[in-house]
Amino acid sequence: MDDKRLDRIEDKLDSMVDHMSAMDATLAAQHVSLTDHIRRTEILEEETKAVKKHVDTINGGLKLLGIIAVVFEIYKAMK
Repeated sequence: MDDKRLDRIEDKLDSMVDHMSAMDATLAAQHVSLTDHIRRTEILEEETKAVKKHVDTINGGLKLLGIIAVVFEIYKAMK
């Protein structure tokens, strides 16, 4: 092979190495971002569990009040 061709091959290899290095840097930055996203998601999931528990409690209380009202109306109608 002549020197020009070897130089072109080396240039192409250098270009590929630079491109792969840039990809590695991007991947590392995305990993950090993903780790932070996972952490925030876990925090929000815990908060959502507390809100859901509160909503379920309120719904249960309202159902109980509805049942008491029905029983009271039936009792009132029987008198």
